[in-house]
Order: sequence, then structure tokens, then C-alpha cells
Amino acid sequence: MKVFIAGSSKAKDEILEIQKKLSNEGFEVLNQFFLDYTKIEDFRDKDEICKEIFKNDLQLVSKADLVVLLATYPSFGAMFEAIYASMMGKVVVAYCPSKVQSPWPFIVSVEKASSFEELLNVLRSFERKRLKVIPNIYGEHETEFEYEDFRCICPVTGMEDRAKIKIKYIPKDFLLEYESLDEYFKDFKEKTMHHEAVVKKILEDVWEAIKPKKLEVEGLFERRSGISARVKVYRFL
Repeated sequence: MKVFIAGSSKAKDEILEIQKKLSNEGFEVLNQFFLDYTKIEDFRDKDEICKEIFKNDLQLVSKADLVVLLATYPSFGAMFEAIYASMMGKVVVAYCPSKVQSPWPFIVSVEKASSFEELLNVLRSFERKRLKVIPNIYGEHETEFEYEDFRCICPVTGMEDRAKIKIKYIPKDFLLEYESLDEYFKDFKEKTMHHEAVVKKILEDVWEAIKPKKLEVEGLFERRSGISARVKVYRFL
């Protein structure tokens, strides 16, 4: 997993320490400090440096799988990086080992950690998750996704089953980052499951990821022996 630490340049030493610890735990850490601008006290006449820093950091955010926002140090740049990551569907985790005197870091973060041990546990949990989420900043609405190329293995015949999967939900705090659904659904290709088990599993995983107000999952399975199957399950808060 590629991790980017977003934080104030004034907290460079702490960020480097976090980077070192995460690298020792096997994470690929993206380091923004090969451009060292920590000694610049006034950027008003530094247009080219501003552009270089901006381009460099956003390129690293784009490469990252997950962004850790060091929330205890106010920073225009770190907050912008976190918002940018969130809008791209990246996971943002607020790391706050001391007091945070602003609500904004928690608006774009899907998790928070108050110690390095908590941060490590959060990162490990996201390593295991396929479905990505983003904060719901759009209010109440209904979203529906259709996936045409779902495949799994029939436990009776051993043959490949094909289906169209529909997911419809009313979100609460989080939204599904829909591009992650393709990778998630591909995990089923080698799995041997009945139709009902497939749809129930998808319902459980989506519910665990976003905990919406209402969720409906439907599987329309291809015709076999002259019979087509439609399985639909629901869940409400």
C-alpha cells in the first residue's frame, strides 16, 4: 500500500518519523521532502517554487492509495491535499496524537487515530478492504450502480455463472467509490457460491463499508436449464 503523509512543513521532523515507522512496517511511503522548503518564511515572491511544490505534492497524492492527514498542525497545503485525495476517492485518515482545534480534518477523513498503534491498525484494516469510500458531502440522495460482467463458480455444476449486479442505496456519512467495485467484483471469479450467497455477501460488504440509510442489492443471473434467477436483498438502518 502506498501512503502519503499530509502535514505542515513545520512538522517535518514528526512526518519523517512517521514515514520511517511506516516504512519499517512494510508500507511504501511517498516522500514529499526531496523538495526542502521548510526554511522559506515568505512565499509571496516565490511563484516558481509554489508551482513546483503544488505539482509535486498533488502528483504524490495521486499515486497514493491512502493519505494520512497530520491533523494537529494547521496547514493550508495539507488540508488541500486531503480534500483533493478525498475527491479522487482516496482513503484519508486523520492522525491526531494531540488536540485538534478545527472540525475540518474530520470532514474529509473516513477514520481517525490518536496514536501510532491506532494508525497502524487503521492502515492494516484498509489493506484488507477492497471497497473504497469517500465522505458524503452532497446530502441525502439515492445512487444506483450496475455491474454487467459479474462472474463466480456454480457449486452444483462447477461451471461459470454470469450475472448483472445492481446496488442501490441512500447514503448517510459515506459514499462508495464506484471504481473500486470492479476490483471487488473480480474477487468473486474463482469463488464457488450459490446465487443467494453471492447477493448476501455483497450486501454485507457494502453495508460494512458505508453503513447507509437504505441498501438494496440485486443479482440477475444468466439463464440456465431454461430458468433465469433474480435475487434481491435489502437492509435498512
